[in-house]
Parts: sequence; structure tokens; C-alpha cells
Amino acid sequence: MLTITQTFYLVTIFVSAVAGGFLPLAKPNAVKSSNGFPRGEAFAAGVFLALSLLMMLPSAFSVFRQALPDVEYPVSSIIAVSAFLILLAIEHQTGQVVQERDAKPASPESDLAPAIIPLLLTGMIAAPSFFLGIALGVSDGTQAELIFIAIILHKGTAGFALAMNMVRSTLTPRQAAFLLLAFASMTPAGLVLGGVAKDLQPDWLPIFKACVLSLGAGTFLYMGTLHELKHAPMIQYCKNPHCFLIMVSGFTVTALVRWIMGEAHHM
Repeated sequence: MLTITQTFYLVTIFVSAVAGGFLPLAKPNAVKSSNGFPRGEAFAAGVFLALSLLMMLPSAFSVFRQALPDVEYPVSSIIAVSAFLILLAIEHQTGQVVQERDAKPASPESDLAPAIIPLLLTGMIAAPSFFLGIALGVSDGTQAELIFIAIILHKGTAGFALAMNMVRSTLTPRQAAFLLLAFASMTPAGLVLGGVAKDLQPDWLPIFKACVLSLGAGTFLYMGTLHELKHAPMIQYCKNPHCFLIMVSGFTVTALVRWIMGEAHHM
């Protein structure tokens, strides 16, 4: 049974993710235009960069050290880089498809990415979100509060970025809304599971959690840097000094929260 505090966490996290994705879904034409939401995307890029390198990857290292103390090889880095390269390969393949379409008569769908792109990104971000929810569910007091702050800091930003990808893909508005709701539900679902099953700690859980945190690190790093290649926020928008400062502010805010949290994020 969830406590009142945990219920507050659950509702707030769900609303944060939905609110983050609402604007892109509500204004698809603005998203599909060349301008989009440059300041929002620049801030998201900074947040994703910090989440990847300052939170998720260090957490994965910590969990792997606890679960596999005799393994010195940087397994977390290999998993994160693999996720990064897989997404890059998919992006290149998508670019080739777009070039082939450009050689044909123009159509309304010619600039839209395949639906697999937002589906894959949502899945790879939803898995770490689920385990963050479990960590929140099994934690108490100050540690739970700090994990909650970290989740809120990136949940709305992640919802925003994912919704941007959904709108720029071949997903229908109804499919995009359903996918956003599914993503928003992952952390609350993990919170419920963690709250109900605090005493259940399977032997394989730490290793699996470290793997999905590593996947999330590679995914966030990719989304903040090379996603959409030459149209990536750090290339297209951050050449503007204002957007560059906004990107740095996103990184700084996330880094500050990571400093405040200290060891609390080492789940």
C-alpha cells in the first residue's frame, strides 16, 4: 500500500511527463517547421548530457561494482557506447531513406522519420525510468526526496524531447498520445512495484538495473548530441549564443542536483 507521500510522488511524476510532451503534441505544425522550439530543445540537450555522464553512467558503474566485484572491465561504458552506435546507425539508415525519397516526387510524408525511431527511443528511456521508480519506491526519507527531485528534473524534459520525435515521425496523433502516456506511466509503475515489493530483491536485479542504466546513458548522450545529425540541437540551435547559454544552464542545473544528491543516486 502506497503512503500519502508516495502517492504524491506518483501523481506529480506522471503529470510532469505528460505536461512536458503536451506542447509538441498540441502544436505539431510548429514542431515540424524548421524553427521548432530551439530554446526548449537546447535546454533538453544540456539536461540529457548531464543525465548521461553525471548520473546514469556513474550509477551503472556503481551497481556493476557491487554486483560483479571481480569484473574490472568497464561493462557500463560498452553498453552505453553500443546503444549510442545503434541509434547512430538507425539515424544513418533513416537519412538514406530520406535521400531516396527526395529523388521522388514530394509528398506530405517525405520529411517524416519512421515510427521505429520514437518507439525505440521511448523504450530505451522508459526502461531506466522504470528502475528509477523502483528505487524511489524502496527508498525512504531524504534519499527518496533526492531521487524524486532527479526524476522530476528530467521527466518533463524527456517527455518534451520524445514528443518532438513522435510528431516528426509517421506516428498518428493518437499513437503519439498513447506512446507518451505509456512513457509517463513507467516511473509510477516502478514506484508501485517498489513500494509493494520492498522485501523482494532477486539476485539478477542489480545486473539488469545496471544494464538499463547504461542503455539510458547512451540514449541520453545520443539525444543530446547527434540525434537528427546535422539538425541536432547542439549543432543547429546552440550556434546561437542565447541557445548555447540555455543548453549550458540545463547541464548546470542537472549537475547541481547531482552534487546535492551525492551518493543518493547510487542505487
